[in-house]
Amino acid sequence: MRYHLTLLLGLFMAAGTVPCLAGGGDIAETKALQAGAPAPHPTRQIVTSRTFTPEVIEFLQRPLASQLVTLNPNGTPQVTIMWFKYENGALLFTTTTDRVKFRNMQKDPHAAFAVLDPTNMYQWVIVHGTLSVVDHPDPVLFYEELARHYLNLDDAGVAAWRKTAMLDKRVVLRLTPTRVRTMGFPRQ
Repeated sequence: MRYHLTLLLGLFMAAGTVPCLAGGGDIAETKALQAGAPAPHPTRQIVTSRTFTPEVIEFLQRPLASQLVTLNPNGTPQVTIMWFKYENGALLFTTTTDRVKFRNMQKDPHAAFAVLDPTNMYQWVIVHGTLSVVDHPDPVLFYEELARHYLNLDDAGVAAWRKTAMLDKRVVLRLTPTRVRTMGFPRQ
């Protein structure tokens, strides 16, 4: 758990702010509130649930890069930037069976996912859950669908992409949420 918090803090620090865990805002906002001054920007509220709201689902439909965190055998995090797809209350990814994240998932299915709006660092989704292999009829086709979505490719573009894509040993993974944390979305 400590490593997931470290990842979250790293994301905020890279974005230029440090969250205040007690109030959901950053340090400047917390100091202003403690001094009785108005907040320098609106208070941001963190919402925790087990499911995704319609607004979060709409956000997850965008072609945003995400971070998928699995645990190495020694307990340290293994972070991978991933394409993903929201589907029926879960997040789907693709990888190959020779990748570290796949081996990590086989030993410990617990994982975390984070995605941050690149234009608004105060809008993000973090999901904790368990990974499993999906019995997908065509993992390569799923990978191709992700490439079309993320790279905005037509048929000719997909044909060119396939020449460099790793297609062998491909599987589809499902992250089933046990906890969903969000910031920057309307409360339900």
